[in-house]
Amino acid sequence: MTIHDVSDFALLVAQFRQQHGMSQGQLAQATRLSRTYVYHLETGQRINPSPHVVQNIVRALELRHEEREKLYAAYTALTGQFIDSEQLESTLLDLGELASLLVHNTSYPAHSLDRLWFLHSWNDAAIMLFEVWELVAKGDQVHLLSLVFDPQMRRRFHGWENLARRLVTDFLYNTRTLTHLPEYKALWRHLREFPEFRRLAAAAYPRGKPAPSFVFQVQHSELGRVTLRTATTVFTGLSSYSMVSYVPGDQQTLAIYRRQGW
Repeated sequence: MTIHDVSDFALLVAQFRQQHGMSQGQLAQATRLSRTYVYHLETGQRINPSPHVVQNIVRALELRHEEREKLYAAYTALTGQFIDSEQLESTLLDLGELASLLVHNTSYPAHSLDRLWFLHSWNDAAIMLFEVWELVAKGDQVHLLSLVFDPQMRRRFHGWENLARRLVTDFLYNTRTLTHLPEYKALWRHLREFPEFRRLAAAAYPRGKPAPSFVFQVQHSELGRVTLRTATTVFTGLSSYSMVSYVPGDQQTLAIYRRQGW
């Protein structure tokens, strides 16, 4: 089979997957298909996938209206089957809204991150814990590593070097499939403006999936030294959004949390 024999539907599946920064294996995991099935879809060897398969691909890739309609039209041209886009629209859940909802209904300090680690939403406990009222009030898009590498914020973290090294390594691992995206390249240029980021990133080598949590300490202007343990929840297999909660890391911090009503 030559590339001229591959259908528009197959080409679009591959194109949208790549644009959204996913491997064939990641798309397979998110849609509960086999990697071989996804490969056959993209090479045109599967010529009659079910509407259910197409809808799962749309959900997994979070395709916007124009992208969905383009894929549906190609699917109809390939199979002669129609997909009710209005019915699908009513079942889709915006993962960003879900992330925000869960963060704001969590008693512990928490925030959510998108797949590139831009901070998406905060709850009041997290804003108070990290003393970022002014930052949040501005409403600007902030990256987690920008926050950690900011010279003013650095002073609040005890053992900053270990924390920063850990976060850089985790970031490189979690975004390893996104490095071709224009938004990733722009972010990388921004982060490299921090000399300490350049230094740590040059020496970082992700050896495997990071441990799910770690402990670090923050110096708060009113609460004193607080020991925190991270707890991360990933909402989908794609890591489109994740929620990071900060739970007490020692008895002293547990007592502080109780006093704050967290």
